[in-house]
Amino acid sequence: MGGKMDRFTKNQAPDCGVCRFKANCFYNKLDAQAQKSWNAIKVGRKFSDEEGIYNEFQPPLGIYTVCKGRAKVFSTDAKGQQMITWIRHPGETFGHIALFSENDYFCNSRAMGETILSFVDKKNLEQFLNDHPKTYKLFLTKVATEMRTLQLKLKDTAYKPARSKVARALLNAISFKSKDTSTPAIHGLKRTEIAEITGLALETVVRTLAELEKRNIIKRETKAIKILDYPTLVRVADPHAPKK
Repeated sequence: MGGKMDRFTKNQAPDCGVCRFKANCFYNKLDAQAQKSWNAIKVGRKFSDEEGIYNEFQPPLGIYTVCKGRAKVFSTDAKGQQMITWIRHPGETFGHIALFSENDYFCNSRAMGETILSFVDKKNLEQFLNDHPKTYKLFLTKVATEMRTLQLKLKDTAYKPARSKVARALLNAISFKSKDTSTPAIHGLKRTEIAEITGLALETVVRTLAELEKRNIIKRETKAIKILDYPTLVRVADPHAPKK
C-alpha cells in the first residue's frame, strides 16, 4: 500500500468489540471466529475535515469502514459542481462496489469533520472471505440493498418536490447521538452539501429550509439543525406514504 495507505496503522484501528456503533456495522453480524479474524487484519487512520480518502479513477486497494465521523462519496462535473451519492456514517462500510466490480473508483471520497476509518486491503479481504464464506452473503445483501436505495433515490429525484428532497436529506443526516431523543439534530451538514445530495440549486435549498423553519418543523442554529417536529418532517419527505 503506497502513499496515503502507508498512514493506516494497526495501533490506530479502533476496537470493534467496544465500539458504540457496533450495532450498525456488518462486524456485528460476523460469528466469533470471523470477528477475531477481522480484528487481526484491519488497520486504522484519522482524517481531518475535507481530507481526501480516495479519488475518481484510482484503483481500489481495499474497503473502508467509518468508525467515527462521516465520509462523503461524490462525483464532480466539468464545471466543478459536486453531486453527493452517499454520506457514510459510523458503522458503514464503503469502497466495496469498485473493489468487487474490479473497476477504478467512479467517485471521490472525503472526510466530513474529524473522521476515523478502518481499512482492510484487498489481499486480506479475499483471504478473509475464503476463510469465512458465510460473509459473502453479508456483502451480497449490502450491495443489493444499496442498489435498491439508489433506484429509490433516482425515483425521488425525478418525481418528488424540492421540500421532500430536502426533508429526506435531513432525516438521513440525523446524528447517532440524537436520533432517539425528543429533538433529533443534524450536525456539520452545510447547505451546499444538502444541494449536492438533492441535486437542487443552493437558492432552492435555502428557501426550503426557511419554509420548514417558518412552519416550526426545524430550527437552524450556528452549527446544527434541530428537528422540532419529526413526524411532520417524515410526512414532508414522503407525502404519499401510507399513514400508519
